[in-house]
Amino acid sequence: MLEVKDLKKSFFNNEVLKGVNLTIEKGDRVAIIGPSGCGKSTLLRCFNMLEKPNSGKVIFDGQELTMEDVQLSFVRRKMGMVFQQFNLFPHLTVLDNIILAPVVLSVLSNEEAKKRAFLLLRSIGLEDKANSYPNQLSGGQKQRVAIVRTLIMDPEIILFDEPTSALDPEMVGEVLDLIMEVANRGITMVLVSHEMNFVKKFANKVIFLDEGKISFMGSVDEAFSQNDNVRLQDFLAKTAK
Repeated sequence: MLEVKDLKKSFFNNEVLKGVNLTIEKGDRVAIIGPSGCGKSTLLRCFNMLEKPNSGKVIFDGQELTMEDVQLSFVRRKMGMVFQQFNLFPHLTVLDNIILAPVVLSVLSNEEAKKRAFLLLRSIGLEDKANSYPNQLSGGQKQRVAIVRTLIMDPEIILFDEPTSALDPEMVGEVLDLIMEVANRGITMVLVSHEMNFVKKFANKVIFLDEGKISFMGSVDEAFSQNDNVRLQDFLAKTAK
C-alpha cells in the first residue's frame, strides 16, 4: 500500500531523515516511536507530501507521490491525517468542520455529508456538540472531532501525528479508546506516539526511528522483548510507565 525508498529530508543544514526505507501493507497498524527530534513527524508528513523530501520515493497504491505531476489533492482524499493540535477551523461549528472537505471536494452532497456526520458524532457520544464551536470543546472532544473529520472521507490509510501530546492527562484515554476502535475496523493506520502502553495494544508493527534512520522494524512482540537493539531497549526503559 505505502512504500518509502531511500527517503531523505533536510531543513537547511540539518539532515532530519537519512535514507529511510519501509513498506506498510494494507491493514497494518504501524507505530513509529523514537526520541524527540529523531524525525518521526517529518517522516509522517513526507508520506502525504506535506513535507517534500529532498530525495527518495514515496509510493502509495502504486503511484509515486514524489513525481512532479501528481495530483496530491486527490491522493490526500485517501490518506487522512490527524494532527497534534486538532487543526479545527475556529469560526466553523463542529458539524461544518466535519462536512467541509467532503462537500467542497464533491465526495458527498451537503445532505449526505450532514447525515453521515451526525451518525459519526453519535458513535462517539458528541452528537449534542454538532452546533458548538471548537473553543467550546475540551481538548479530548476536539481531537475526537478531528478523527471523525478524517473518517467521513473514508480514507484508505490514516496518519496520526502524536494525537494525544496536546491533551491533559485525563483526556488522553478517551482519544486512545477511539483510535483503538477505529483500528479494530481494519483501516490501515500509522501512529506516531510516546504512549508505549498504547503502542503495545495498538500496533502489529513497530518502527524505531533514531537520528533520522530506522534502527528497528518488526512486530510489537519483538520490539518489547529483550532484543539486542541497545538503543531501542534504552529508549523503552526511559519511557516505561
